[in-house]
Amino acid sequence: MAFQSPAANFTEQRLDFTSLVNLSSHSSYVFKSASDYPDIGIVKGSLLAVDRAIPFKHDQIVIAYVDDDLVLRRLLLTPIAALQELDGPKTITPVPPNQDLPVWGVIAYVLTDMAGSGFNFSEDT
Repeated sequence: MAFQSPAANFTEQRLDFTSLVNLSSHSSYVFKSASDYPDIGIVKGSLLAVDRAIPFKHDQIVIAYVDDDLVLRRLLLTPIAALQELDGPKTITPVPPNQDLPVWGVIAYVLTDMAGSGFNFSEDT
């Protein structure tokens, strides 16, 4: 007669990040941060999961078009629409009322390498 292992009810499943996050495969992108923004948990080299399908809201961190460049900004919607820089003096730039918001996508998740091991991330893909 065989007995069940006492640890049979305590098996651990392998961690699968795709089951932990809620991102659309059709509208999500991964970027590598080129700058440090420690106040919001982003350091140089952090991976930024950006979803272009997420409806943006006040105070979210977004990728925005500024001077024909994609940059990280805090989106402010009240009292008027504006973009706030994330470093330095945190300058706020109002968005003219007759202009569409220059939001390219919303930062949904940030993954930071705390151990210094690096990511398997190809900049060619």
